[in-house]
Amino acid sequence: MTAVEGPQAIGRGKLTGYTLALNYLPVAQIGLGAALVASQATSPRSAFVWIAVWIFLLPPLVCRLTLWLFGIPQGRGLTQADRAYKVWWFVHQWQILFNRLPWLEELLRLVPGLYALWILLWGGRVSPLVYWAPGSLLIDRSLVVVEPGAVIGVGAGIAGHAGTLAPDGSYRIDIAAPRVGRGAMMGARSGLGPGAELAPGTMLPAGRLVPQFTLWDGVAKRRLAAIGNPDD
Repeated sequence: MTAVEGPQAIGRGKLTGYTLALNYLPVAQIGLGAALVASQATSPRSAFVWIAVWIFLLPPLVCRLTLWLFGIPQGRGLTQADRAYKVWWFVHQWQILFNRLPWLEELLRLVPGLYALWILLWGGRVSPLVYWAPGSLLIDRSLVVVEPGAVIGVGAGIAGHAGTLAPDGSYRIDIAAPRVGRGAMMGARSGLGPGAELAPGTMLPAGRLVPQFTLWDGVAKRRLAAIGNPDD
């Protein structure tokens, strides 16, 4: 019997060492940050500055540099062996702190325009003329486009990735930037998947989800041409 080797063997319900190892990145970020503050801060003010820089500036700048070096990850049906997946997973782990502690992000939204500037640091494109209701979720900050006048409702979610299982049991993932058109509105607890689009001036009803690579035009969902795997 010949063993299956190469990318085809990766998956089948298993996670690679790379995927598992990067799960520790958020803990390492917190631990190193605490050590840095303890060793460098000389006053409460300096401690506050160090904490703010470490939490809010270091992650987006590291990720922006990563995207500049390796390109913006995108593709459909990506495996853990694909470079686009590896880049996305690295960038995603730098965002876990904000996904787990959403109140950190809500603090930035208190200041008009500040949140849009912060998303720009990550590599996303969000107009400062966007209203983010309390509890709205942005999962992939480097993979998003939100145009002026848009309203993101309470608990509405925007995700630049979606995982699936292939017929052979291996993990696959779709990665692409969702887009909210000019003047569009996402109802409470609605959602956009990777590559999904909400047409300008339309309303996505509360609780409705638009799956990956699909356009909601205010009446019906229409499939969009999906991007391919950039590593093919």
